Amino acid sequence: MKPLIRIAFVLIALLHGCLFIHAQDYSSREAYMKGKVLLGNTIIDTANAPPGQMAFYRKKVRLYTLANEHYYFNPMSKENIGVRFEAGSNSSIYEGLKQSNNGQDFTSILIDGKTSVEVIAQNIDSEPKAFNYLYRVIKNNNQELVGWAPPLKVMASADGSVKYAYLGKFSYTPGEFLKIEMYNVKNFSEQDAIFIDWRPVEPAKVSGYINYTSKHFPLPDNGSFSKNLTDLQQTTEKYFKYVNRKGVMAERPVQLKDFIETTSKNDIRFRADDSVQNLQFDIGNGRRTYNYKVSLKRNINGHTDSINLGENNSRVNLYKEFWKNTGKYEIIFTPKIEKPGGNPVKLLRDKATGISFTVLPPLDQQYSLPLKTVAMIVLIILTTGGFMFFANRDRQKRKLAKAAQGRQIATLQLQAVRAQLNPHFIFNALAGIQNLMNKNEVENANKYLSKFARLTRNVLDNSDKELSSIEHETGLLHDYLLMEQMRFGFNFSIDIEPEGADQQIEIPAMLLQPFAENAVKHGVSALKDKGIVKITITQTGDSLTLTVQDNGSGFSGNPNNGVGIKLCEERIKLLNSIYRSSTIILHKTAGITGTLITIELKNWL
Repeated sequence: MKPLIRIAFVLIALLHGCLFIHAQDYSSREAYMKGKVLLGNTIIDTANAPPGQMAFYRKKVRLYTLANEHYYFNPMSKENIGVRFEAGSNSSIYEGLKQSNNGQDFTSILIDGKTSVEVIAQNIDSEPKAFNYLYRVIKNNNQELVGWAPPLKVMASADGSVKYAYLGKFSYTPGEFLKIEMYNVKNFSEQDAIFIDWRPVEPAKVSGYINYTSKHFPLPDNGSFSKNLTDLQQTTEKYFKYVNRKGVMAERPVQLKDFIETTSKNDIRFRADDSVQNLQFDIGNGRRTYNYKVSLKRNINGHTDSINLGENNSRVNLYKEFWKNTGKYEIIFTPKIEKPGGNPVKLLRDKATGISFTVLPPLDQQYSLPLKTVAMIVLIILTTGGFMFFANRDRQKRKLAKAAQGRQIATLQLQAVRAQLNPHFIFNALAGIQNLMNKNEVENANKYLSKFARLTRNVLDNSDKELSSIEHETGLLHDYLLMEQMRFGFNFSIDIEPEGADQQIEIPAMLLQPFAENAVKHGVSALKDKGIVKITITQTGDSLTLTVQDNGSGFSGNPNNGVGIKLCEERIKLLNSIYRSSTIILHKTAGITGTLITIELKNWL
């Protein structure tokens, strides 16, 4: 119990001490503020303040007193001229835009209603002082209601503490606005004015223009010109011509099409050509005591947005950066008014003015796509192209591999045929040697054997080559026919045409050999010295023609039954499969007057 009593005594003592300190503090503050006033954040000692501070204090006291009698002074102005509105008039008062008078800003008031206005000058507090000032009242900028005169009517506030000059009461007149201005004749820099506007807020009356340049006029920067935004598309033009030596004006279709595409003033259209610089919008009924909030709505490729272009009441320049893309646009002018002090702001949307227009692509760019769409198309094309490229490359690789494989097979088959031709030739040659031995023509057999050995060596040395020069082939044919001439005694000739033709041209090796053997064996072997074998190689353009002709009795039976002929036909077929850019054609003509073998090598050279 004793501890609780002790705590209670301590709390009572603390409370008593706090009250004593507060009483002392209040007493000292009251003593400090004696003869002083607080204006805003400034404490003014009315007994010891400097003249400037006291003048400021007295002005604030006057304004406070007059404000209690419903006079309004704009705190953003010099607060010399004040106005009071008729009580119970159901009018709305708005703060207008700053006006300018002799390089100085002054207040404007916008009145929505029929209230009358009383105007005073609070800085004139006596009749003698009034003679230092002149004021006047101008109506609608064209009628002077009060000429320059001193404000001699001095009145006092209800409590008599404040005197002021009464400038008059002005009644409502439809469509009227007043300007009341005043200045100190001894100090012209001391001046003030107020603008009172009873005119109703109006929708903006806007005229639009397209500013463009023209290269057809030799002026700086190609010449700058304007067209009305509502101008219609021009389909004809006037020009000057001479008729019967007299100059007359005529009409013809437009020679040079411009950017205007409008066919109805309710549907404005133009092209965003390089010559078009900017759009200009002039507010014909502007320069009032309020602004218009200007905004631009855009619909580009289905995407809609809105841009705030600020406030204006005279002219708006809409640069190309805002409308350079193809799409639909609307520029909107909405009246904006404010209550005294700036809040609240009121936008009169029911009095908004909108101008719609459509921007088309330039004549050399009829269609355009959004960047994202273009990027997507490029990506698809690159992806598809890449896939097709790699797929085609793989297909070509397979095709080339298959072709190479086929070429390799054909080459192996060709080598196999060549391998069969060589034994066939050797067998025929050995048969000739055997025939000479059986006739006991040992000397001729030895000569024959010697030539056969040299011929066999040449054939075998080039057995791995598919192509051989004309010079080499004709040399082998000459050796073979010379060897067989020893046995049968026939005559032969080998001609190359035209004379001086290139004998280093390569042809399939031993292509004519089997046919030369057939000409000897089946053609001239029985004719002895009356037999003739003629071999001709002719160059015509980029083709060669090879012939083997004899005057024998021709093939006995079917000419296709010989082993050598069959091997040659198979070899030509394989050569055609390898050398696809060239064609080898075999012709065989046999009769009682002889046999003609023709081989055409087309497009061989």
